[in-house]
Amino acid sequence: MINKGYLLGDRYRIVDTLGEGGMANVYLADDIILKRQVAVKIIRLDLQKDSQVLARFQREALATSELSHPNIVSVFDVGTDHGLPYMVMEYVKGPDLKDYIRENSPIPLPKVIKIMDQILSAMELAHKHNVIHRDLKPQNILMDEKGNIKIADFGIAVALNQSAITQTNSVLGSVHYMSPEQTRGGMVTKQSDIYSLGIILYEALTGHVPFNGETPVAIALKHAEDDIPSLRKQNKAIPQALENVVLKATAKDPRDRYASVAEMKADLDSSLDPSRAGEAVYQPSHGNNDETKILPALNGKVMQAEKKQADQAEQPKKRSLWANIKKYKWWWIGSIFPIFAILLFMFFAVGHNNVRVPNVVNMTEQAAKTSLKSAGLAVGAVKRTYSSDVKKGKVISTTPKADSAVDKGRKVSLLVSRGPVLTKVPDVEGLYLATAKKKLTKLGFKVKSKEAPSNEYVPGLVISQSIKSGRKVDATKTTITLVVAVALEDQPKATSQSSKASFKLADLAGKSLEDAQSYAKSKKLTVKVEKDYSDSVASGKVISTDPAAGTEVSEGDTLTVTVSQGAEKKEVKKTYTVDYQAESSSSSSSDSSDDSSSESASSSSTQGNHVRIYIQDDNHSLGNIYRDQYITKDTDFTITFSVSKGAGKIKIVRDDETVVDETVTADDSESGD
Repeated sequence: MINKGYLLGDRYRIVDTLGEGGMANVYLADDIILKRQVAVKIIRLDLQKDSQVLARFQREALATSELSHPNIVSVFDVGTDHGLPYMVMEYVKGPDLKDYIRENSPIPLPKVIKIMDQILSAMELAHKHNVIHRDLKPQNILMDEKGNIKIADFGIAVALNQSAITQTNSVLGSVHYMSPEQTRGGMVTKQSDIYSLGIILYEALTGHVPFNGETPVAIALKHAEDDIPSLRKQNKAIPQALENVVLKATAKDPRDRYASVAEMKADLDSSLDPSRAGEAVYQPSHGNNDETKILPALNGKVMQAEKKQADQAEQPKKRSLWANIKKYKWWWIGSIFPIFAILLFMFFAVGHNNVRVPNVVNMTEQAAKTSLKSAGLAVGAVKRTYSSDVKKGKVISTTPKADSAVDKGRKVSLLVSRGPVLTKVPDVEGLYLATAKKKLTKLGFKVKSKEAPSNEYVPGLVISQSIKSGRKVDATKTTITLVVAVALEDQPKATSQSSKASFKLADLAGKSLEDAQSYAKSKKLTVKVEKDYSDSVASGKVISTDPAAGTEVSEGDTLTVTVSQGAEKKEVKKTYTVDYQAESSSSSSSDSSDDSSSESASSSSTQGNHVRIYIQDDNHSLGNIYRDQYITKDTDFTITFSVSKGAGKIKIVRDDETVVDETVTADDSESGD
């Protein structure tokens, strides 16, 4: 893991972790040169010397960098940092298509077509460049906040003109979306991507994949043998023309599928036209298992089987495996290939000692820990945060995410809800409506207002509030109704009030205090000055006024001006001196019969004292090394803590001996820093 704040390649400052995968971790980073947020994919430290992983990483960078399209995630930069390869990509803020389908199903048919059109447009370009994705699935399709599609993860993409493609690579991919020929380990073509696109379209229309099973082998065999479940039986609103797009894209024989992505897109775009209302169900011309398959060979040619199956009689769809073996020996022999390919997939892509992270979201902390241990995983760090959506004490998310394939025994961290943030309701009675609204909405409350005639309150002032001040509630889910005074229709205006000149208050926000005071003096207003911190308003400038700008005021009224003191200081600097200890164990080490101990002692005496520093503050975790170096003399370390959210901690270890272990608060900052 890379620490937050680390400057990668002297340009990309790590902000947060976006995801962890089997090959690489993805981080959110700030590009300090172009002033924009980017996603950075970095090969895992334990895999940086794995030649297969490096080749896959380079293949993804090459494939994606060649494709410039608004619906494909852009690659901005590729480089290495201290020998660690990384790739800088466009940051897409939003869910992946899998999450979008799960949260929005059923999706209106025109919306489904709009989403698919973007995906198909992107893949049309990829195929024009002879790049086959090979792992198209909703998890690799991102959506930004405006609903724009971005295809990502070309990690196992392959170019059609590559001279050699290994069988192992050929079966990589996600089995729920994998074409029959792909599961057999055969040559992957553009039609293989089209099959995956058909499965994605099916899922977008129904909310689920067509085939499920207890094992990848079971799912792959269903893709190879079973008919796609009827869409129209699940949803009568789906026209036959639209179902036909799915049926043609997912035909078992690649020759029955669309010749190109462009052809599929054209068919999809007209599928809701009334002129196609009476369309017949699509029937593939080559059938399924009716004759011996023709599979592309690795050298680009084809191998034609010499014998057709002996018995063409129609058999029931549900028949035992052994009956098939006795009746169709060639089919049985052919079935060995998909099984063998899937076993390769399970071994290489998933790992023979891997497990899936169970979904423990919304479980209690204890139940989640039990579930993780039952799955052969260890419980990692347990962090807590406020949430308005997840009840207190229940799990919000895990790292790695649910359903990720990880090594058995891997630590899984939990993020547990503290419940909602409770906000104290302020007293806004007696304030002008605009000021009261601003005060409440700043705290997260929703505000409504209604008028009430009054001869006791100046028109525009808040008479009462629906939730009394002092109560603590969840502001994000609370609406406060304010009752605002209006003049009685038959109530004559006070002569003393009418004799004063009234006017609308100017907007003083951003003005200097001197300008505000001059304005008040010219309007014969009494000025009251208050100060507050602000991250957005420069020191000495006006943050706000009470009454707010635009409010009707009169001569003699009091104007409260809140002036910025600048941003609140949040950093604490402290200096720690670590004494150098000359090697004192060399003699004992030399007497040891353990060669490794002798080598370690020799290395230590040569390099000096090994110092590791761990800190915990707003940006760092005590579980990660903050600084790691050797010293050969007494050395000062100046550490800057960010402790605006509470106390920080520091631990300094010298040659496995803890020499500093203390808590740091905002009051600990050294004078002069």
